[in-house]
Amino acid sequence: MRPPDLAKARQQRRVFRDELMQKVLAKADSHPLVYALAGLYTGKDLPGANQRLLAFCEKAVGPDKQMTATSASTEEIKWAMRTLVRTYYLFNSKNASFPGRLDAATQSKLEELFYYYGCGKSTLARASLENIWHIQGSENHDMMDLSNAYLALQAVADLEAYKDRKLPDGHTPAEHVKAWDAYYARYALERAKNGLFVEISPTYGKWFVGELFNLYDFSRSPLVRHRMEMLLHLTWADWSVDQLNGVRGGGKTRCYQGNYSERASFDSWDNMTRSLFGVEGTFSTDAGVQSNMIISLSGYEPPDVVMDLALARDRTQSFVYQSVRPAKLVGEAKEFSDKGVYRFDATGGRALRYSYCTPDYIMGSWMLDTRVNYAAINSQNRWQGVIFGADRGLRVFPQSIGLRNGKTYNQHQSVQVRNVTLVAADPRGTQTGHMTVFFSGDLRKTLVENDGWVIVKAGNAWLGVRVLSSAQRAGNSNYLIKEGSEIHEIETKYGFWLWPKEEQPPIVFVGSTAAKHPKLEDFKAYLASHRYTVNHDRVTYTCKDDTGTEQRLELAGDLPVPLINGKPVNLQPEKVFDSPYLSSVHGSGIVTIQKGDRKLVLDFNTTSDKEH
Repeated sequence: MRPPDLAKARQQRRVFRDELMQKVLAKADSHPLVYALAGLYTGKDLPGANQRLLAFCEKAVGPDKQMTATSASTEEIKWAMRTLVRTYYLFNSKNASFPGRLDAATQSKLEELFYYYGCGKSTLARASLENIWHIQGSENHDMMDLSNAYLALQAVADLEAYKDRKLPDGHTPAEHVKAWDAYYARYALERAKNGLFVEISPTYGKWFVGELFNLYDFSRSPLVRHRMEMLLHLTWADWSVDQLNGVRGGGKTRCYQGNYSERASFDSWDNMTRSLFGVEGTFSTDAGVQSNMIISLSGYEPPDVVMDLALARDRTQSFVYQSVRPAKLVGEAKEFSDKGVYRFDATGGRALRYSYCTPDYIMGSWMLDTRVNYAAINSQNRWQGVIFGADRGLRVFPQSIGLRNGKTYNQHQSVQVRNVTLVAADPRGTQTGHMTVFFSGDLRKTLVENDGWVIVKAGNAWLGVRVLSSAQRAGNSNYLIKEGSEIHEIETKYGFWLWPKEEQPPIVFVGSTAAKHPKLEDFKAYLASHRYTVNHDRVTYTCKDDTGTEQRLELAGDLPVPLINGKPVNLQPEKVFDSPYLSSVHGSGIVTIQKGDRKLVLDFNTTSDKEH
């Protein structure tokens, strides 16, 4: 593959930024804060931008027309804070690049809002380092609540009007800022040591990644800025390793049924790469574009090795990417939020994310322990399956029918070795109905049914899917192929479904490539060599993987942890990130990102950016 032109990609990022600003300004119903940010940045409508900002802030008053901690920290304001914070820091009267684009009245009202937002969200107790692995509500809500309170209070900590005023817990803004300085420096270190993020969600990525960019750009702590820069390097390297054509493969969480599961264009992580790497893709100009705006206007630049990974990862070799993810709870704290605070095991999650990445497809899964109490934000609507390189929209994945609001919890358990994945119902599953398999609609053109196997081809990739019936019925009698319109519980226009006749049977997914099996008959013969048994819901599957190595996979039944060749899967391996491109020993805080001659070592243990 030709090396990417990184300079051109960086320039394209700027082109996309300017196009986005113009589209926002031209759209009559743009979100008022998005419009204000574009108007102030371009300088094309300073009065209109200030008017929209002032009107938004003036809504944050109570019934007596006075701002309070309650009125200034409503849900509407919380979801907008990332944009308000960036707007203030870029355009206030002391900013070196765009001084005074905020008029005095608007700036003053923002400062008042920031103080009261901090009153509503921040306490020194919550900022204690003991709470680094506590997440309140969910990961995106945690970041919206706390990092925005930190930067909001930092904005007013030295102002005469606020510096001596006490927050409800009796401490000044400066005391809060000092506590959050220490908290977010440790936050980044802990994510590098013990697992990155809980929510690998197509929906919610856009609702907390912008906060990381804001922390990098605007924290006045050199250590926080330095570690947040490294955390952004790690975050986007992690995304880059198991993506094809800008579409992330591998296991995801909170991947809601319908658009978010079935379509690549609904993945906010993928959409944000337009603003970060200069990759053409979809984006919107409504409120959901806030993080794209933030990324576009950030001073953060991905290092060359991460740019190279994102734009031109080696498409000739296959490899495995394993990572440990935060997931295991040690209890649930209630003291900080009405919604509760998830208290995670600080040493790691006992949830292993496994991706097999080939030039033509990525097959990914979650491997778990059915005895572990996993957080709802990790167990909700887990996604695992296959994406294809031939077309960024093509995918195949298992899905249990959501019995309420399309939401499932612990819907699957899995075991995977390279190109073979077994999936079975998780005994702890709630709101989980019939086990099904989704196929993107264009795969119907290549579908072949053969002796119980459903086979599809996408470009140079083969995929075989089989329902592992406990009755061991041969042929095609243990499933149906249904359109979404035929199934009352599913409404879809993007594909079709394999519908097992048993309610929750195990299912196997087997991938290959034309390089390994040039013809359909070759792939059929390979699949015919696989063997399985199902006994008391425990499935044993024997085969050769795509390297010709004999493998025996065992899942479900009385097994809390799946077995590979008779040994339980190690859910706490030596490395928290493990691939040819991204690697780190669990607990070390030292991460290596490498591609070809490019190599970057991130040491999150450093106590000053001057040490680099």
